[in-house]
Amino acid sequence: MTVYEIIVLILSAFVGYGIQRLWSGRYEDDRLKRSLRFLIGNYYIHIHHWVYLLVILAILYFYDVYHPIIYGLLIGFIIQGLTYQDRFIFIYHKDKFDTIYRKWKSSVKN
Repeated sequence: MTVYEIIVLILSAFVGYGIQRLWSGRYEDDRLKRSLRFLIGNYYIHIHHWVYLLVILAILYFYDVYHPIIYGLLIGFIIQGLTYQDRFIFIYHKDKFDTIYRKWKSSVKN
């Protein structure tokens, strides 16, 4: 990897983080319409964007597809997803949603 590619990768990661930050909600509860969630029985399965983008990044790497802009954008998107407090909540009872997210809603400044 050349110095140029490293610089492009880093700059693309910052751009990717910024794009995802603008597109995503401010806190966990305000982005439900954009979330990939499945109701199975009484439980929601939440597939966070950082998870499926990490899978896409791994597939690209596995198939030796590399472009510093694409990798940088994906890395920025993934890093932004890891900034949410619910980043590791994947399964929750549908009746517990308000209980889980209420504490984070109150900490967000408008």
